[in-house]
Amino acid sequence: LKHIKMKKRAILGIDLQNDFVLINGALSVNGAEEDAKRIGAFISNNKKDIHHISLTLDSHHPLHIANPIYWKDKDGNHPSPFTVITYQDIKDGKWTTSINPQWSFRYVEELEKQGSQLTIWNEHCLLGTDGWAIVTPVIKACIEWEETNCKPYNLWFKGSNWFTEHYSIFKAAVTYPGAPETDLNQQLIQVLNEYDEVYICGEAMNYCCLNSIKDLNTYAPDLMKKVLILEDCMSPIGTFDINTDPVYQEAVRLGAKIIKSTDVLF
Repeated sequence: LKHIKMKKRAILGIDLQNDFVLINGALSVNGAEEDAKRIGAFISNNKKDIHHISLTLDSHHPLHIANPIYWKDKDGNHPSPFTVITYQDIKDGKWTTSINPQWSFRYVEELEKQGSQLTIWNEHCLLGTDGWAIVTPVIKACIEWEETNCKPYNLWFKGSNWFTEHYSIFKAAVTYPGAPETDLNQQLIQVLNEYDEVYICGEAMNYCCLNSIKDLNTYAPDLMKKVLILEDCMSPIGTFDINTDPVYQEAVRLGAKIIKSTDVLF
């Protein structure tokens, strides 16, 4: 009998943190609690067939360019969560900041050049808080996996730089000068490239997952043929169709597969 080479499999779990997953989390994603249970079960049920786990952590300071405290109007009032601040608003004097204003205004302009925008979020995933922690079903499964396989699960941090958003684990929305942590994360790409299959799951489907996949499409297109996107292990904010979205469809064109965790039989 020919020796059959066993596939090396990795999981990339994106932002599976209490503030996103729990129903009372600061920026709760509808459906995420059930996703987390499925991810925990997927890891536990297949712990001997999974060879690497990387988890990402959105990791903010209270003072951050996408948090209310950073911006103020002419009366000193901060914007409400979910306010969109445009470059025109800044030019019109509607919003300003005393924190690094030259960069901050240019940052909003750069986002708009990319076809994006600055949305103000409520404070979430603040470093060291309960909301920042990995949700229980996932971290319990990772600890069990580590004890079974005698190898560490890996944690990757993003978002701690005050001056740029960091949806994707691979790159900040706008790279901040002199801050390498906001530039392309070549190390994680190299780690994932060591595996034959890379299972992606996490929150939210149309924010941090989407932006991470978009960066892989752009910066590591050859990796995409190894990627399996677990659509039942991620949920969107609002209305979103993974099967028609251009980023996910580009991933499929490059060789990725969109599947359910229950379809996987190792």
